[in-house]
Amino acid sequence: MVRPEHLLYFKELLEGRADVSWNAWFPRHEAELARELPRAEFLRLKFQKLDEAEKLLRAAGVEYTPDPAAARRERYHALLDPSVLDQRGRPRPEFRRKAYNGALGQLMDGEVDAARATLGKFIRRVRRYPAEKQAEELEDLCFDGEMELTLGDPEIGRVLLEAVASVPPRDDLVDPATDRARGLLGQSEPALG
Repeated sequence: MVRPEHLLYFKELLEGRADVSWNAWFPRHEAELARELPRAEFLRLKFQKLDEAEKLLRAAGVEYTPDPAAARRERYHALLDPSVLDQRGRPRPEFRRKAYNGALGQLMDGEVDAARATLGKFIRRVRRYPAEKQAEELEDLCFDGEMELTLGDPEIGRVLLEAVASVPPRDDLVDPATDRARGLLGQSEPALG
């Protein structure tokens, strides 16, 4: 049985009111959860994270009103390696600033033209990778763009998504990321530039 204070945390997390993200909370409570929960339930919580936390809330009959944007943000933070997170389980600013050869830092500083140039170089380099690696890099950039567009700074999100959308269709592995970026931007063809 999950303790009421843990259920309260799950509720607050999914409603967007938690002080700390999953990767900061879970390590602090892992030992007690391992002692208190049946092994299978503990492992599902450990590895399925927020999805399992939500199931536990429903099973306990706890009413909650999830904030879809907060839940997506928390799921994203839960996927990140703890080495890039602060004490609250949120991405450290210095980590974010370095992303995409520093383009994200330039965008955070309002240097949009410089960031677009940096992203252009980043995309040109990525396009020389094998298709599987290209797909991975573009999916990451698209995901970050979508998260910014929907949960953070929409202008930053648009610039990141424009970089992904600039890649012309050519490969079944790469096209899903570029198609997603175009869809989020509401365009059907690659941006020119």
